[in-house]
Amino acid sequence: MKKLFFLLAIFCSVSAYSQLRDAENKALDELITSKVEIEADAVKSGVLKKTFDASFFKLKRTPHYNENGGYHESILMKQNGKMLEVSDVEQLIPFIKKDFTVKSQADASQLKDALKLLLDSATGSEDEIVQKGNQWILVCEEWFGDKKGFVVTTEAGGKVSKIEYSSKLEL
Repeated sequence: MKKLFFLLAIFCSVSAYSQLRDAENKALDELITSKVEIEADAVKSGVLKKTFDASFFKLKRTPHYNENGGYHESILMKQNGKMLEVSDVEQLIPFIKKDFTVKSQADASQLKDALKLLLDSATGSEDEIVQKGNQWILVCEEWFGDKKGFVVTTEAGGKVSKIEYSSKLEL
């Protein structure tokens, strides 16, 4: 766990590292670890294992300076020793399992359930899934008549080629 904290500290300040000397980098590490509490918990889910070829961690960063009581949560994805903070759905596409396809409502539902665990934009009370040709529309939320969610585009065999978030889905 300490290695993960150290790696995250490096991850958070990587741009500064390229411009600082070794002593400055060490001082920066010490400052970060003394002023920011970082918790990392593995996101363990069968649906993630069936859908993605990566491990996921929920990170909670809590700053401890200037009486700041806020915190920030994010998802960190790890594959082959490389880590990436997930900020949008497009980042996930290269990590979808090679044998995962969307050919049925059940497949689309599995993908939607996996996205719910990883992205705030995938959470919501709507559970509608509509197929239009090679596209699957995953409705996550409805707000004043506008449906929000994801448009999943597949190739002929059902392989996911594109996923886009839309705040005005057309069904």
